[in-house]
Amino acid sequence: MGIQIFSLLVLGAIILIGTWKTIHIGVLALVAAFGVGVLLAGQSIKEVMSGFPVSLLILLVGITYLFAIVRDSGVIDWIVQKTLALVGGHVFAIPWVFFFLAAILGSMGSSLTSLALAPIAMIFAGKHKLHPLLMALTIVLGGGAGGFAPTSLFGIIANGVAADNGIEPQPWLLFGAAFGINLALFAAAFVALGLRHREKTATAPGDQGGAVPTWPLGGPLSSPGGTGASASQPDRAPTAVATATPERADDDISVTKLSRYQLVCLFAVAALMGLVILFMFLDIESDVGVLALALALIISMLDPTRTREAVKGIDWSTILLVGGILTYVSVMQRIGTVELLGHAAESVGSPLLAAFALCLVAAFVSAFASTTGILGALIPLAVPVIAIGGLPGFGLIAAIAISSNLVDSTPFSSPGATCIANAEPGQRAKLTKLMLAWGFTMIIAGPIITISAFVVPGM
Repeated sequence: MGIQIFSLLVLGAIILIGTWKTIHIGVLALVAAFGVGVLLAGQSIKEVMSGFPVSLLILLVGITYLFAIVRDSGVIDWIVQKTLALVGGHVFAIPWVFFFLAAILGSMGSSLTSLALAPIAMIFAGKHKLHPLLMALTIVLGGGAGGFAPTSLFGIIANGVAADNGIEPQPWLLFGAAFGINLALFAAAFVALGLRHREKTATAPGDQGGAVPTWPLGGPLSSPGGTGASASQPDRAPTAVATATPERADDDISVTKLSRYQLVCLFAVAALMGLVILFMFLDIESDVGVLALALALIISMLDPTRTREAVKGIDWSTILLVGGILTYVSVMQRIGTVELLGHAAESVGSPLLAAFALCLVAAFVSAFASTTGILGALIPLAVPVIAIGGLPGFGLIAAIAISSNLVDSTPFSSPGATCIANAEPGQRAKLTKLMLAWGFTMIIAGPIITISAFVVPGM
């Protein structure tokens, strides 16, 4: 039992050291895998190396390479511009447009792809007097909604790790579950933050009794000759005016036509998603990574010059992270750590409580560390809990995965930090506290929601 407990302590140390000292967790995990596996457990180097997920590597390389080409082509910018232009003057629709746009981009390889929207979202927050936390959540929750698509990083990892551990993956169920939870949370935030912000800005200080015209979810709007609070002066009290001309949400949006090269890139994205869906319905075995690599190769052959730099867009850091964590977890599995956890869960007497504990750990650690690494580390640990407690296998996988993702609004995560960095200078300190409060609330609320939605009904 000693080496199994020690391997768990090492896993905790890997995450803590990687978080506090900003040392790459993948490197720490790989070194630890050989240290624990070879030096302590007596495994051969070949055995340790066999745990490196080559198939997952191909998936990640293919997806990130294809979407690096697409991103560099300007197609993603075009999607953003085209979508925002459809909003017209309906300012109340802006948060919803950003949410669904972030979900679409999040499904294209990685939820982090949606971070390209963060600067625009925070500009719109200032320009149209929208609550900064609400606009930040459009990126965080929207990216999370799309991030578990079968073509995106979180979905690929969660389904791949589940399959490797003998649990039948259900990619569309996971995607639908993640989308539904994030959509519901955003709807709640929209009602609470949007309406409250509207009430606070509906009447300006110093109003002489005349109502200040407001746009839905927006603040006071200036007439061409009037004065009002500007985006660069968020704390300045606006002056009441008798009439107002609403600012249009598409004032700054310039929609351009796509070139032939961009059309090819757009077709490649549509083809990838279409082929994945087609093969699934036809029950034909396929590999998303290979499909993505093939499409990327076709684009590269059509225009080698433009795609030459795209190889730098391959997310080698994530590949190293996931590869390192999964290699270490495979060592833990061979020395019986997972079996030990199964016995521990059985001794608790409540598999449901053990499942909740796993989700709680996933949420807490993910608030400070990489969600991708947590998925690779904790999903295998859920297997004995599922076997002993009769819990729905993929329901618990979905609960762990989504719980680890809902906390990504914290300032320590990439989505949270990006939104805060792009907020107006005068709002950053307050926004940091608000996003920290939201993220820490999700550490508790996330597991409760996901366990109630995906585990309890299947027991």
